[in-house]
Amino acid sequence: MHTWEREHREPLGTRNQVRAALEGILPGLRWEESSERLFASGAFDGEEHAFEVTLFGGADEILLEIDVYSGPPAIRAIMSGLGLNYCQAQESGELYFPFAAGQHWPQAPR
Repeated sequence: MHTWEREHREPLGTRNQVRAALEGILPGLRWEESSERLFASGAFDGEEHAFEVTLFGGADEILLEIDVYSGPPAIRAIMSGLGLNYCQAQESGELYFPFAAGQHWPQAPR
């Protein structure tokens, strides 16, 4: 992504629209808000704190990405619900395909 000559990402909607979509995909989200950041965490598949989602930008700002910290099952649900086709590891920039990962990321501690 950092070597692209032009932007390839497509708009996901405003921060408020993405929040509403996530609430439909992952019921029971616990939200915390600051001026330019919206953070949510929640349970998934029987695990109490299974994922964290951060939306950066103002309430009406168009988002091109969301930050998610989770294992593959919750990310698969988010990607399917939002119609996304890839995810990227923040640390390495490597593209991940959670639909091929099983329950855990390759080489992840268990």
